[in-house]
Amino acid sequence: MSDHALILLRFAYYAGALGTFAFLVTWEAGAPRIAPRTSRLRHILRNVAVLGLVVVIADVLVLEWLLGVRERLTASDGLLTALALPALAQFAIGFVLVDLFDYGFHRLMHRWRWLWLFHCVHHSEAELDASTALRFHPVEVTIGVLLKTFLFLGLGIPLWVEGARAIVLNPINLLQHGNVEYPAWIERHLGWLVVTAEMHRIHHSPDAHETNSNYGVVFSFWDRWFGTYTPPSSTRGRTFGLRALVADSWQTVVGMMLTPIRARRLGTL
Repeated sequence: MSDHALILLRFAYYAGALGTFAFLVTWEAGAPRIAPRTSRLRHILRNVAVLGLVVVIADVLVLEWLLGVRERLTASDGLLTALALPALAQFAIGFVLVDLFDYGFHRLMHRWRWLWLFHCVHHSEAELDASTALRFHPVEVTIGVLLKTFLFLGLGIPLWVEGARAIVLNPINLLQHGNVEYPAWIERHLGWLVVTAEMHRIHHSPDAHETNSNYGVVFSFWDRWFGTYTPPSSTRGRTFGLRALVADSWQTVVGMMLTPIRARRLGTL
């Protein structure tokens, strides 16, 4: 892939993510699905601050400094390298395989206690909105990006494919968490293929049997195929968070960073 193409991908990455976030934040301010119960500005700034820590730790320190990903974006020396696949085929294969990996890793984070203690930072969010898509503990993100980097390198799929995938993934992730009411036709016509907001809201339910379902990130058919699908309904998707982590001390930036340590003494989250 040429340098010009990489520059174009980088522009599309930032434009898609920032544009979708700005659009949703504006929509949420004018017509929220559920009226905010706390300071919306404080809530958004906290989640943006967590994203800032993720960028510094996972992106800069791990990906850039430790792994040197920028120099490896077009490298390909793995299982599929000998096939000399065209760029479009590399993107399609990488997109599907990594989405399957994300489904499996997401499910594992709910199964293994030590991973759940990091992932529960995302689930402790009671005021679900677009900024919730930014709220992940840096350790969780670091583990995920390390595993995915090794997966790409092992398969022989260049890392630019993950950057191109993020152009699609980031807006979808933001839309899934948006505190807005989407047209009914989205769920009716797209729910068979992609994880819609109605489907993902169930995953943020405080009820464990609903939280432990709908693990899909982009494609919804993984949950149907592997028996972890809970269908949306009008009685679901109104209450979010984890009952053990509702206090504001868990919602501050420091509280979120210390959750994996402080929550160890708690039973079921």
